[in-house]
Amino acid sequence: MPDNSGLRLVALKCKKCGSLLNADARDVVFYCGNCDSGFELINEKDELVPVDIDFAIPNKKMNSQVVYYPFWVFDANVKIDSRDAAGTITGFLTNIFGKEDKKVGKFYVPAFETQLENIRKLGLEFTKNQPEFDVIKKGILKGCSYSRKDAEKIADFIFLSIEAGKSDMLRNITYSLGLSSPKVIAVPFYRLDGSGMVDGIIGVNI
Repeated sequence: MPDNSGLRLVALKCKKCGSLLNADARDVVFYCGNCDSGFELINEKDELVPVDIDFAIPNKKMNSQVVYYPFWVFDANVKIDSRDAAGTITGFLTNIFGKEDKKVGKFYVPAFETQLENIRKLGLEFTKNQPEFDVIKKGILKGCSYSRKDAEKIADFIFLSIEAGKSDMLRNITYSLGLSSPKVIAVPFYRLDGSGMVDGIIGVNI
């Protein structure tokens, strides 16, 4: 009997080895623990497309339970065409990438469900610090609720919230973040006593 609902079921099986993919109901990115392959569910096509997924090794060690939460990570080539305010264009580059002449860096966007302020805080701190860490291809990834396209929109929000928060009272800005080469990094977080978490890479509390 034909299905007239417009819905189509997508089998959550690894396209490389055929293993079932472990996932939560709202996940859009999946990791195969059997062959270490990663996939994103593209709703427009109703298909799984490959995406690179790495698990970051903690820089900071704590005697606490560790859980991994996903971030989309893009290469960013920031270009500001105009900025109507009293400040200068180089202020953003200094705050984000550390050097005024370095326009290319990594833009980090949390891909798991959390408060908007946590998304802004984590995205800003990771992008500003440009952390170095080693990665492995093993672990369990769940909770990746935001797609690559979602992450691109969130990156705009992070960028604009930084610019709007400056002391020069931004009135208008035209820009391009030049986001490319997207991948997913599973970042380790430690659960704190009571409530809250702290990441094991640079130590941001949420």
